Amino acid sequence: MAKTFCYKARDRTGHVLAGTIVAENEAAVASFIHSKGYFVTQITKQRREWLLREFLQSLSPVAVKALVVFCRQFAVMIDAGLPLLVYLNVLIEQTYNGKLKNALQAVHKKVQEGTPLSVAMSEHSRVFPELMIRMVEAGELGGVLDSILRRLAVHYEKEHKLNEKVKAAMTYPAVVVSLAIVSVTFILIVVLPVFTKLFEDMSLEIPLPTRVLLTTSHFLGNNGMSIFALLLLLCLGLSFLAKHEEMKKGIDSIRFKIPVFGMVRKKIVIARFCRTLSTLLRGSVPLLSAIEVAQKSTGSSSVIAALTIAMQGIRQGLGLAAPLSNCGVFPPLVIQMIAIGEETGEIDKMLEKIADFYEEDVDDIVTRLSSMLEPLLVGFLGGIIGLIVIAVVLPMFEVVSAVGRQ
Repeated sequence: MAKTFCYKARDRTGHVLAGTIVAENEAAVASFIHSKGYFVTQITKQRREWLLREFLQSLSPVAVKALVVFCRQFAVMIDAGLPLLVYLNVLIEQTYNGKLKNALQAVHKKVQEGTPLSVAMSEHSRVFPELMIRMVEAGELGGVLDSILRRLAVHYEKEHKLNEKVKAAMTYPAVVVSLAIVSVTFILIVVLPVFTKLFEDMSLEIPLPTRVLLTTSHFLGNNGMSIFALLLLLCLGLSFLAKHEEMKKGIDSIRFKIPVFGMVRKKIVIARFCRTLSTLLRGSVPLLSAIEVAQKSTGSSSVIAALTIAMQGIRQGLGLAAPLSNCGVFPPLVIQMIAIGEETGEIDKMLEKIADFYEEDVDDIVTRLSSMLEPLLVGFLGGIIGLIVIAVVLPMFEVVSAVGRQ
C-alpha cells in the first residue's frame, strides 16, 4: 500500500529541497530522488495529523498572511540577485503551508523546463490569486518584479488587516449568540423536564408563561433530531441553490440591504475593488484586464454583474468614471474622485486614497458596532435566561402557597 513520505535532499550546488512523495517504501523514495540527480539527506513517513492538516488546507485557499510573507521573501531574494530557480528552492524550504509548498514545487519544475514564472503560477489558481499572477506577469515584462512583489505585499497586508478587524468584531457576538442557544436548549431539554414531573405530581395550576415553556421543552425533547435534520437539509439546500448565478445575485443583493451590516459590506467591497484596481494599474496592467481581476476580488455576484455592464462603456472609450456612475454600485464621492484622477492622470493614486478612506471608515464603524453590541448581547442573553427562570419560579410560589394553606 502506498504511503506518503517527507523528504529533504540537496542538489549538486548544495541547495536544499524538501517535499512529499507517495511511494511504497523509503527505498522507492530514495531511488526516485537519486534518479533526479539529488542527494537524499532525510526521509520520514508522514504522520496522520500532517495528512489531515494537508487535506484541510487543500479545501481552503491559502491564507492572506501566508501570501504577505511569500511576497516579502520573494522580493528580498530578487534584490539579492539570486537566480530564479535558487530562490524558488529557498521559498519551498521556508514555506510551512502545505498547499503553498506543493504549488511552489510544481512551479519550480515548470520554470526549470523553461516556462515563465507567471504562466507556471497560473496553473495553480487556487493557490495564487489572479491579482498576483497578473502582477507577476507585468513585473516580468517590465523587469520590475521586485517592486511589484513589494506592492503586492502591501496590498495583502492591508487586506489582511481589514479582514482581521471584521473577524474580531464578529467573534464576540457569535460566541455570545452560540452560548445563548446552547444554554437555552440545555435548560429546555434537560432542566425543565425535571420540573414538569414535579408540577404534575403536585397537581398545580401552571401559569401561562410556564405552560408555554413546558410545551416548547416537550416539543424539543420529542423532535430534537428531526429539527436538527431539517436544519441540516435546509443549509445543504441553500448552499446548493447559492451555486446558481441568479440565486447568488439575489442573495448578494439581500445582504447589501441588511441595515448597518449591508452598508459595512458595501464599503468593504468598494475598498477591495479600488485597492485591487490601484495595485494592478500601478503594475502597468491594462485597464480592462485590471477591472476584470478587480471585480472578481469583490466577492460580490451583483457587483461583478454591474461592473461587467460598465466595462462595455469603458470599451467604447467613455473612460472609467462615467460607466461606473451608471452601474449603480459606487456613491457620488467615489465617482467624483475617480473623475479627478482621470483628469490629473493619477487614477491609481486616487483609487488608493478611496480604498484608504473606506477601510478607515469600516474600521470606525466596526469599532463602534462592537462597543454597542457587547452590552446589548449580554442584556439579551440575560433577559432570555431571566424569563426562563421567572417561568420556572412562578409555580414555586404556588407550591409555597399550597404548603402554607395546609
